[in-house]
Amino acid sequence: MLSIREFNANVSKAIARVEAGETIAIMKNGKVVAELRPRSEERSPEWQVAYDGSLAAMREGLDLRIGKVAHEDKYGDRA
Repeated sequence: MLSIREFNANVSKAIARVEAGETIAIMKNGKVVAELRPRSEERSPEWQVAYDGSLAAMREGLDLRIGKVAHEDKYGDRA
């Protein structure tokens, strides 16, 4: 853990510690307000497949078979 003052005075050393794999908590007034951690690795192949599938589905649209939605339907004004 580092206070903000310690972090500001030793940014290069803190970055070197993070590059070595350490996660550093940064504190302000005795409370942890941030974490400095190594960048996470690339996404797993399974995650990427699911993400790509979700994007494709959004681009194609979903057939909900509900017909055209009127302005009144959107806001509940229909009697």
